[in-house]
Amino acid sequence: MKSILRKLIFGKTENNLSIGVSFLIQQKNILGKIWDNENHNDAGLERFLRLFLIAIQFIFPGLYIRELFRKSGITSSNLAIEVYVLSKLLYPIFIFYLGKSHNPIFQVIGIYLVSETITYVSSLVFTDDIKYETRSINRSILLIFLNYVEISLQFALLYSGYKMLSPNAITDLDFIYFSFITSASLGYGDIFPMSQAGKLLACFHSLLLLIFVVLFFNYFGNKRMRGSK
Repeated sequence: MKSILRKLIFGKTENNLSIGVSFLIQQKNILGKIWDNENHNDAGLERFLRLFLIAIQFIFPGLYIRELFRKSGITSSNLAIEVYVLSKLLYPIFIFYLGKSHNPIFQVIGIYLVSETITYVSSLVFTDDIKYETRSINRSILLIFLNYVEISLQFALLYSGYKMLSPNAITDLDFIYFSFITSASLGYGDIFPMSQAGKLLACFHSLLLLIFVVLFFNYFGNKRMRGSK
């Protein structure tokens, strides 16, 4: 049974190749290449954004999780990241289950985690010319879909925690429902933001997810098509 589970999760053991260069060093090298304009002659806002998206990853756990599992091989490192992505997706659900959506500490943690997701996925697009290659485009698309769900759930936590929606939003499912409807830019009108802060957050939420879907899914879809030729 143990060998079956290992085969199911890891696939071919020979694919679990060792990773020689530290992910921290790779990230520093990418930052240096952007600074020196080695691969892309950017300037102004684009240059600032590219530098910011790479530099900010040093304050988030994802980079250090990759580094922690690096010596175990590329498959182990990838699986560790997948577990981390799933844990971030489940975090808002867990907070809802505990009934702690109004707790400011849990709110701050959620904002911190979702900020990592947004900046990391953005870095995949804006630093594609120098980022290390992904092992599988299909895997990247799957992880981005999980990121999409994570962001929607985290916004649901914000709507609930700060009581931003109409009085008929009572249950946790109501807030999750509104968040996913906003993510899809549908807006049925049965639940709606009441406060000015809620309206601003809903605008930002809708804009963010629209950009997320159009830019990132389209980007990786095109990359997959190019790879199949």
